[in-house]
Amino acid sequence: GIASFAQLGTVLFGCVVIGLALGYFADRWLGTEPWLLLVGLGFGIAAAAVNFARALRALNRMNDGNNGN
Repeated sequence: GIASFAQLGTVLFGCVVIGLALGYFADRWLGTEPWLLLVGLGFGIAAAAVNFARALRALNRMNDGNNGN
């Protein structure tokens, strides 16, 4: 329901933060600063976009189901 969309902002934020954190720590470990941080940011943004697209599809399915009643 609507609660799953209320948590969408948290999920999008979490995707980006996890990507950044993984990139940051990989950079520190391998000494490749800032490249893996940027790669991690890109992966985080991509993961957030995928989750956002899934949420939009779910919302469209909910609306389609309500229009049939």
